[in-house]
Amino acid sequence: MASIPHGLTRRQILSTAAALPAVLSMNAWSQAAAGYPNKPVSIIVPFTAGGSSDIGTRILAGELSKILNASFVADNVAGAGGAIGMQKLLRAAPDGYTFAYGGLSESLLIPMINKAVNYKTEDFVPVAMVGGAPVGIVTRPDFPANTIDEMIALVKKNPGKYSIGSAGIGSFGHVMSEVIKTRTGTFMVHIPYRGGAQIISDLISGQIDFAVTTLATAAAMISSKRVKVLGVSSKERVPLVKDVATFGESQALKGVDMLVWAVLFAPPGTPDAVVQKMNQAIVQVNALPSMKALMLKLGSELPPSLTPAQTKEYLKAQRELYQDAASRIQPE
Repeated sequence: MASIPHGLTRRQILSTAAALPAVLSMNAWSQAAAGYPNKPVSIIVPFTAGGSSDIGTRILAGELSKILNASFVADNVAGAGGAIGMQKLLRAAPDGYTFAYGGLSESLLIPMINKAVNYKTEDFVPVAMVGGAPVGIVTRPDFPANTIDEMIALVKKNPGKYSIGSAGIGSFGHVMSEVIKTRTGTFMVHIPYRGGAQIISDLISGQIDFAVTTLATAAAMISSKRVKVLGVSSKERVPLVKDVATFGESQALKGVDMLVWAVLFAPPGTPDAVVQKMNQAIVQVNALPSMKALMLKLGSELPPSLTPAQTKEYLKAQRELYQDAASRIQPE
């Protein structure tokens, strides 16, 4: 029987041997990351084409393709307020070739409200912050209200007469509509949709009266005056709609603000070397002057340059922030 080297116990040798495959695997991934990516990368969009998540993903994919010299493509997987897309990410191979552009609704609020989706934010690997946008309450140009306070006064006089659309049960729009109803003592019929683009279409055609949406989703319709914005959730006025007051400037919603963020998520088990490389590429994208100009045009904001660890802490804080509001919403 071979003797044990001086100074090492049998248990230490066995422990070291057991750890070797993991060490070798990490080293292999670190080396592989130098040539990563070497084939097309898919970014899941948990909604239909045309909404703010889709717009943000396609902008990000275009810039990442240039920086990393590889093809990044959007994969629209709509349904269940974005939960179907996040579930697909959970099943994806952790090889660095599948990510998801996960927003506040589908990656945080929905799993807090509806346990049946069978995932939680902590199941995914946060790569980087990739977007941020204030919420706007929009309506038709001919609607007889031009401000948040006028809207609330009208709704109070007619409980149940008006409807408000969101991107789905448990979405940021649903949470915001519930906050509005609770704060103002009003009642509006909530209409859930599969994505932001269809909400705007139905709003214009008169099938719903109000919509809670990001300004990016409605930017084209705002510019063409096919919809009007009654108020925005940002602390300061937004250049895209500089004449529109913030919630804080209203009497009805003073103190209410909401930033709809987006994070690029990877499947659980994705190698850290790949996560770090993607994070660094995204930081480069967000530093481009052209990105800042584009975000201003869309009524969005450039996200802070956070590390994966900092992004994880941000998500933890957001969970604590929305815990109370989410607990008051029942899944349907």
